[in-house]
Amino acid sequence: MLPQPLIDKILAKYGKDRIYSADCAPLGNEIGISETTVKRMFGLVGADSKERNRTPRNSTMDIVARWLGYDSHLALLNDIGEDNYTSEFTSFESIKVAELSEGSKIRLCYCPSRNIIMTYLGNFEFKIDDSTNSKLIKGDRLKITHLILHQELIAGDVVRDGISLGPYRGAKNGGLTYLEIID
Repeated sequence: MLPQPLIDKILAKYGKDRIYSADCAPLGNEIGISETTVKRMFGLVGADSKERNRTPRNSTMDIVARWLGYDSHLALLNDIGEDNYTSEFTSFESIKVAELSEGSKIRLCYCPSRNIIMTYLGNFEFKIDDSTNSKLIKGDRLKITHLILHQELIAGDVVRDGISLGPYRGAKNGGLTYLEIID
């Protein structure tokens, strides 16, 4: 859900005092965003929904800001005194590395056409079993504490042939697109 001052600004431009579910499609069309996004922004999803407290993407907020007459969502947030609106409580689709059993196999993918299969060795360490179109290669060992869908792949260290290559960032543009325990 958006901060109240931002909701108030959207309502004022739209010419309403309150938004109902039936208003979400027309408002979304006017702004240039989806009906579902409008529902999330106004908290019109179920109280138990994981989507209720999710902040829209920066690109979505830029669209809303331009509709309101601002250059960017940061300019809008600054204007309404919400420029510290940089964190949120949310849920992630993820694999909890700390709960994996040794020998578990993970498949992950990210754009463009990167596919990796790796085996969990314990103590947050993985070994690459297969890698397509990635800078990581078969046999590499990685230290990974988190695997989160739509987030970057971050390895604290990559060791190749006994030599540390240092930290690694993958999936920088769009995050992991696929994440699964396959064995």
